[in-house]
Amino acid sequence: MTKPLALAMAAALSLALAAPAFAADVLDAGKSLSGTRVSFTMPSGYFNATLSVAGPDGRVLQTFAKTGSPAIDIGGQNAMGDGVYTYQITAASPQKKMVKADQMAGRESLKVNMRGEVAIHVGAASSGTFLVKGGRIVDTSNMREPAQ
Repeated sequence: MTKPLALAMAAALSLALAAPAFAADVLDAGKSLSGTRVSFTMPSGYFNATLSVAGPDGRVLQTFAKTGSPAIDIGGQNAMGDGVYTYQITAASPQKKMVKADQMAGRESLKVNMRGEVAIHVGAASSGTFLVKGGRIVDTSNMREPAQ
């Protein structure tokens, strides 16, 4: 296995293992990978989305969308070569949960109830990988492993 591929696979594994720590829900965003563009269509009510893409050379591109859908173009000056790329998208969902106010140190003033709790939006995340060959994203949905 080549070093860049091994690094990309290690990065993908670490993102996959870390995702549950960042969010309480799996983000069911519509993924679009075509040409050199990576984008997501956010479900209704989701906001503060951050999209990160790590390339085979170790660089990470990141974008933020307060509302709407985040997108990154991995071509042109952002090109990182052929290989396996990983992505992670996180967002705040419209769903809320109660947490102890003392866990919210450093945040702007929030309404604290009589039990010392505040309502916060539940986070959601999703991650995965995609392949770039010849500078373009490859559709791997129909690829099969060769028979041995």
